[in-house]
Amino acid sequence: MPTYHVISTRTENSNTPEHGCGDYPKQISYIAMTVTAETVRKAQNKAKKINPSLWFGGRFGYRILTDAQLAEQPWIRTSAYGPRIGSITN
Repeated sequence: MPTYHVISTRTENSNTPEHGCGDYPKQISYIAMTVTAETVRKAQNKAKKINPSLWFGGRFGYRILTDAQLAEQPWIRTSAYGPRIGSITN
């Protein structure tokens, strides 16, 4: 069965000129949860059973990616404050 990753986003905003005085916060995407399922929809259902507060779709909803899609986006972090996926070496 394929592995799916639930991607969440948090924002950093220091209200300084670096972030446009609060108008342009830095958005950090990270892996919130990993589930295995047959399809994307079943992976979403499994994730919602684990954490009912998740929602998919909409402007600020959680995203769900496969391993291949995750490899194409190296800026996504392994945790909210962890290293980026592209910076991990085996």
